[in-house]
Amino acid sequence: MVDTATTAGMRPVDIDLDPSTEKLRAQIRAEVAALKAMPREPRTVAIAEGGWVLPYLPKPWGRAASPVEQIIIAQEFTAGRVKRPQIAIATWIVPSIVAFGTDNQKQRLLPPTFRGDIFWCQLFSEPGAGSDLASLATKATRVDGGWRITGQKIWTTGAQYSQWGALLARTDPSAPKHNGITYFLLDMKSEGVQVKPLRELTGKEFFNTVYLDDVFVPDELVLGEVNRGWEVSRNTLTAERVSIGGSDSTFLPTLGEFVDFVRDYRFEGQFDQVARHRAGQLIAEGHATKLLNLRSTLLTLAGGDPMAPAAISKLLSMRTGQGYAEFAVSSFGTDAVIGDTERLPGKWGEYLLASRATTIYGGTSEVQLNIIAERLLGLPRDP
Repeated sequence: MVDTATTAGMRPVDIDLDPSTEKLRAQIRAEVAALKAMPREPRTVAIAEGGWVLPYLPKPWGRAASPVEQIIIAQEFTAGRVKRPQIAIATWIVPSIVAFGTDNQKQRLLPPTFRGDIFWCQLFSEPGAGSDLASLATKATRVDGGWRITGQKIWTTGAQYSQWGALLARTDPSAPKHNGITYFLLDMKSEGVQVKPLRELTGKEFFNTVYLDDVFVPDELVLGEVNRGWEVSRNTLTAERVSIGGSDSTFLPTLGEFVDFVRDYRFEGQFDQVARHRAGQLIAEGHATKLLNLRSTLLTLAGGDPMAPAAISKLLSMRTGQGYAEFAVSSFGTDAVIGDTERLPGKWGEYLLASRATTIYGGTSEVQLNIIAERLLGLPRDP
C-alpha cells in the first residue's frame, strides 16, 4: 500500500458517467466557457443568478439539476477553472430558507448570499446544549411585532465576520423540548448581539461565544412556523453533517498531504516496519473514507436520506485525519514535545492541535454512533 501510494501514485476517486450524457456535458461546458470569458464581477453575478452555486435547488435559486447534471457541473467548473462563490456555512442554511422561507425572506437574503456578499453563521449550540441540541435554553419572548431573545450561544464558527445568523430559541418552555423551538434569521448587527472570539490551542480564533441580550427579531424573520423550528433545524443539520463528512476539513490534513509526507519520510530512511504498517493502514482508511464520502454524496444527489451514511463518513473522516497528524508529529521525536510547533515541517503541529475538535463539532463521535446504530442497525434509541 505504501509503495503503491508513494511511487506509482493514487487512483483518483471520481464518477464515470454514461456516454449518453455527453450532449449535456457539451452544453454545460459551453455555458461555463461563456462565464469564464466575462469580467470577474459580472461573472459572479451571472453564476449566482444562473443557479450555479447550489444547482440542485429548485429554480430560480438553483437549476433543479438532476444528480447526473450536478456531477457534470462540478466537473466542468473544475476543468474550466471557473470558481463559484464560496458561501461556506450558508451551504447548510440556504436549503432551509428555500424549503421553509417566505417569498420576502428568499428575495431579501438569497441573491446576496449566492453572490458571496453575505456571510452566515449558525447559532445553535449552547454551553448546556451541544450534542443534545433540543435542550437549548436561549429564550424568545413574544412582543409587539416580533420577539425578544436572550441567551448565549457557543462554538459559533465565523460569527465575528458574519452579517446574518441562523438562530434557534425556545418560544414555548411548557412544550416538550423538541416542540417549543423556533428558527430565526438574525441580523448580526442587531442591538444586543455581542460576539467574543475564543482563542484555541492553535492560537487562532475560529469559534466564538455569542451573547444575546434582549435582541429584537421581527416576525418577518421567523423561518417556518413558530414552535416548529426543530423540523427546520433538522434540514440544516443534515446538510451540515453531509458537508462535514464529504469535504476536506480546514482542521485536518488531506490524504494527499499525508501521502506526500510519507513519501519524504520514507526516503529519509526513517521508516521501520511498524511505521510502514501504520502508514499503510492510514492510507487504506483514507481511500475507504473517500469512497464512503462519495457514496453519501451520490445518495444525497439521488434524493435519499443521507443522515446515516453521512454519520459514518464524518466518524471515519475525522478519526483518520487525526491519525495522519498523530503519525506525522510522532515522527518528529522530542522536537514535537519541546520544540516550537510552528517550526516543525509543514502544518503538522497545527493539525495535531486543531484536529482534536473535529470529533466534537458537527455532532460528537458518540452522536454519530447513535445515528448509525438507530438508522442502519435498527437498534433502540439511546435513552
